[in-house]
Amino acid sequence: MGLLKHSSLSLAAVSAVFAFALPAAASAGSLYWTNINSATPLSVGTSGLDGSARNNSFVLAPDNPYGLFVTANKIYWTNYTSGTIGRSNLDGSGVNQDFITGGSRPADVSADADHLYWANSSSNSIGRSNLDGSGVNQNFITGTATAATVWVSDDYIYWGNGSFAGNSSIGRSKLDGTGVNQNFITGAGVRAPATVASDANYLYWTNSAGAPTISRAELDGSAVEPDFIIAGADGSLPNGLEISGQYIYWTLFSSNAMGRANLDGSGVDTSFISPLSGGLAARRPLSASARGAAVSAAGGPASVAVSQYELRVSKSGSGTGTVKSEPAGIDCGSACTRSFWEAQRVTLSATPSDGAKFTGWSGDCTGSAASCTVTMSQARSVTANFAQLLPPPSSFLLSVSKGGSGAGAVSSSPAGISCGSDCAQNFASGSKVTLTAVPADTSTFSGWSGACSGSASCSVTMTEARNVTATFSAVPKRSFSLTVVKSGSGLGTVSSTPAGIDCGPDCKQSFADGSSVTLVAKSTSGASFTGWGGDCKGTASCRVAITRARKVEAVFESSNDFKIISTRARHGVIHSKIWFPHAGYVAQRGVRFGLLRHGATVCTDSRNVGEASTLNIDCRLNDTTRRALCWHPIPVSIKTTFTPTGGLTRSRTRYILLHRTCSGILG
Repeated sequence: MGLLKHSSLSLAAVSAVFAFALPAAASAGSLYWTNINSATPLSVGTSGLDGSARNNSFVLAPDNPYGLFVTANKIYWTNYTSGTIGRSNLDGSGVNQDFITGGSRPADVSADADHLYWANSSSNSIGRSNLDGSGVNQNFITGTATAATVWVSDDYIYWGNGSFAGNSSIGRSKLDGTGVNQNFITGAGVRAPATVASDANYLYWTNSAGAPTISRAELDGSAVEPDFIIAGADGSLPNGLEISGQYIYWTLFSSNAMGRANLDGSGVDTSFISPLSGGLAARRPLSASARGAAVSAAGGPASVAVSQYELRVSKSGSGTGTVKSEPAGIDCGSACTRSFWEAQRVTLSATPSDGAKFTGWSGDCTGSAASCTVTMSQARSVTANFAQLLPPPSSFLLSVSKGGSGAGAVSSSPAGISCGSDCAQNFASGSKVTLTAVPADTSTFSGWSGACSGSASCSVTMTEARNVTATFSAVPKRSFSLTVVKSGSGLGTVSSTPAGIDCGPDCKQSFADGSSVTLVAKSTSGASFTGWGGDCKGTASCRVAITRARKVEAVFESSNDFKIISTRARHGVIHSKIWFPHAGYVAQRGVRFGLLRHGATVCTDSRNVGEASTLNIDCRLNDTTRRALCWHPIPVSIKTTFTPTGGLTRSRTRYILLHRTCSGILG
């Protein structure tokens, strides 16, 4: 690819060429570029992918090597002055400056798997030959306009029309040279295209006139992005262009530098390698006024290329099949070797033929998945293994199993499965067997799994051994509540078998429909169980059939209530001696009765009872009562209330006459 300038009717070569890199055998990638015009020396230069180990004398090309193309095995360049195509081995040996002759100022060269192509910038044509140099046709495509670049993809040939002063466009044709369209892409985004290149998704080109940009479009020519990458400062003249599997590279003729960016256009570095060409310093970009006159005499970098590596696919085993790649290139079948860009990720997919199966990958791919991905950081070799399938047997085994919490049976049509007991049977190859599931009364059929799915009847075609599982689920039983209520003056507990009732605190529980629950009552000290009520009768243990919600009453009566032993009044205090059968709480209150101030409080007292015991309870008279006794006697009603812990409250009342006295109470 090159920059061409109209000067009256003559053409002066002023720029560089792009290189298409097919897979190289090296384990570490390389960059290549051409040094043209006044660069020293005129040559193909090379470096590592990071710009290290730069060598501007890798291949000498004294006839001005505008165009460059690198395949897996060879380096090609155009000799602009002598009109030839040069070639060497990848290591720079075997140089042949006249590999193809008869060109007309060839500005660029490209290749595919079968042919070599070049742009004759003076005769306005695209030339083509076989890769071995035979079959030369200098006018394979005609009608180009000072084409400075040519590019070949899997499907099309592309070229750039136009110089600094002329109209610009990108042309395209089919690989056989038909369907020529000189104006495939036109417009403001195409300005003297110096280099055209493509990947699997886009077509790219450098604009050597106007703003120093790299443009991009869809492969069908649509969605042109004129300023996809700002390639350098104004006047830097972006020239060569290369698309690798990871980066975009370009040369800047006037700046004597190489730029690099990520494939998405980010991470732009306009001086990735600077200076680039030998015998020249890194230069300031040319101004617009100086560019046309000065560039023909200037020297600098032209084309750029990146290593590509060969991916070789082979097939092994007793079976047959095909392997294809994404991006396209491998179709093995017949096309089992293809070169891909440095760092490109290539996915291989294996498809077995009828009567065969794919058994796995070996070499630079492993595993048995149908596809594998390799990264082209070096030459790769992958083997796809296919095995021949054995002839199908005359019959296959159908096995049925049952799962789940329920029960049921499975039968087959034609007969053979009766599972129940007979859950496996051989059926003729290719026959269709229908399975039917019938749940037990206490179950439901939940569905099939294995070689059948869903919950309807199951049909399997016996092309191989089959396994089917029928799942049955138990129907949950209903349950009803059983409630226990305690009554009476006494205390006690009720428990159940099976467990659930512990009344005590838990007096209600649900039990399964149809179950039988036995209740047992136990009275506490000082009480007795007197019998059942509700859904139980009698005084023995109670057996309840849970066919509906049930309610049972347990009656406990106190066998010995608290007892007042004595009551007397003395020295302003009413003394009571009382026997308590249980722990609990006792309170006393004395009030007047009779005609005078009936109901007025005389005394109060309360306390806790810690256990069954006899206690002295004192109710001390209040001051009002003590003063009134100086004038007259007072009849008093004493009420004692006892609440046993967890039991019912009981009360006792007795009467006492408080005699008239001013020094105390006699009685």
